[in-house]
Amino acid sequence: MKFTVIRSRFLDLLSNVQSVVPARPALQIITNALVEANEDGTLTLTATDLDVSVRTTLSADVKVDEPGRTTLPVRRVVEILRMAPEGEIQFDIDADDVARIVTPAAKYRIIGIGARDFPAIKEPAEDAKRFTVDRAIFREMLRKTSYAAGTDETRRILTGVLLQFADGKLTMVATDGKRLALVEQEVDFPADSACDMILPPKAVAELMRLLNGEGPMTIYGQIGQIVFDCGFFRFHSKLIEGVYAKYQAVIPTACDERVSVNREELIASVQRVAIMSNEKAHAVRLSFSEGTLSLSASSVETGEATDVLPIKYAGRPIAAAYNPSFIMDCLRNLDTDEVTFELTEGHSPAVLKCPGVPFLYVIMPLRLTA
Repeated sequence: MKFTVIRSRFLDLLSNVQSVVPARPALQIITNALVEANEDGTLTLTATDLDVSVRTTLSADVKVDEPGRTTLPVRRVVEILRMAPEGEIQFDIDADDVARIVTPAAKYRIIGIGARDFPAIKEPAEDAKRFTVDRAIFREMLRKTSYAAGTDETRRILTGVLLQFADGKLTMVATDGKRLALVEQEVDFPADSACDMILPPKAVAELMRLLNGEGPMTIYGQIGQIVFDCGFFRFHSKLIEGVYAKYQAVIPTACDERVSVNREELIASVQRVAIMSNEKAHAVRLSFSEGTLSLSASSVETGEATDVLPIKYAGRPIAAAYNPSFIMDCLRNLDTDEVTFELTEGHSPAVLKCPGVPFLYVIMPLRLTA
């Protein structure tokens, strides 16, 4: 097996798979990437941790002299390429999977492992459900929701992000039981393809990293597995098994008051007052009154802070306390100039929405003290 590749292009290819490689592998071979020099002149890399896998192909700036397959230690090859000057990198792998690597500055000999021992990556079945979504839109949906997922492994289902394909749209939901983020996107698919899939946190993180640019992405769903195909790479992931929480039950169906607030001004205000919030009872109080939003936080140990924002509001006074991190997580992942609070009582959930965007964020209030 012999091929020559431009250093920067191969380094980019390796960066797409490196984060999948586990630090403490169940099998030694999965610290390696499967390297395939193909007869059509392309170079393919595959990496897996047995739960998620990524397969990516390079068709430019590569010359295949002898097709073949082997596996090489990803992190070691990355180190070599990072230290090498730009130029052509020559790989010559013998029958014993020993790779001789020639860079413009140095030569290396690396011991690989035979490709026959690399775990097989399960491809979508013929009857897998199929959906097409623009990858930029899908990544944006993940950005608007994934921060609200839980981290408690005893409630593993809530650590994932729900992908619900139904009624001609994709609804993406994440919740940790204290807040919930939801965003929708119209998607064309047959009615009999409706399904729910729960994407695990590592898959979410990898997709946020991999999904660059725009263009169609095909999603294949089947029992226990989901595959994302962008043409130049394929990402496979196991799904979280189980039934997702009935999230619709926590979304208020009506509200008494609506208040529009400038998003950037609210971010700055929450940051200013949160400095003085109690570390244990991490809370910022929002008091809505005619023409004014007053934000405050206090701690017996450190003192108190108050900030005031002018708002267009003529309703009755409503006050509630929220975790400032929960507010900030939402606001920082939105792009609109304004957000709308939908409120009923201080002890009821608040709903944040964006004008003209099919997004909502439910946040549970904290108990107020006098």
